[in-house]
Amino acid sequence: LGCTDSSAFNYNYTANTDDGSCIAVVLGCTDTTAFNYNYTANTDDGSCIALVLGCTDTSAFNYDASANIDDGSCIAVILGCTDITAFNYDSLSNTDDGSCIAVVLGCIDITAFNYDYTANTDDGSCIAVVLGCTDITALNYDSLANTDDGSCIAVVFGCTDTSAFNYNASANTDDGSCTYPVLT
Repeated sequence: LGCTDSSAFNYNYTANTDDGSCIAVVLGCTDTTAFNYNYTANTDDGSCIALVLGCTDTSAFNYDASANIDDGSCIAVILGCTDITAFNYDSLSNTDDGSCIAVVLGCIDITAFNYDYTANTDDGSCIAVVLGCTDITALNYDSLANTDDGSCIAVVFGCTDTSAFNYNASANTDDGSCTYPVLT
């Protein structure tokens, strides 16, 4: 006695009388560790897919296209500048959004003599403003000044001796031209 249907799952080639115990073949994956295990299958059809753990969220930073079981490791995308050499680097970002700004070194103190409006990172080169006369031809030229304060006094040559015949009240630099009255 046994199943005499050769297409049945439990066909018994030694049986010569069918006892009604034949079970239909159900194709599928019979590997209990496979991703697509089919508990109703009784005949493996070679379709088993291995379990691959990983992040299955396509919008996650660490999405794994080969994963078929989510393991809870998904990390949200955080947009920002990820270039550590950039002026606006964001250490919390994991996805670059194209917002990185290159570092431009220079003096960023707007009160400094050499302020650089294009700079975004101070390089220690700032020079304090020193007011004074910067015209080297002026009477009161100040070699330490780097910013002219409008105080320059023009050189006016002439005789500066008040007892001289040709005294020039406008002169501030004696040119050696003084003449004196001759007493006879």
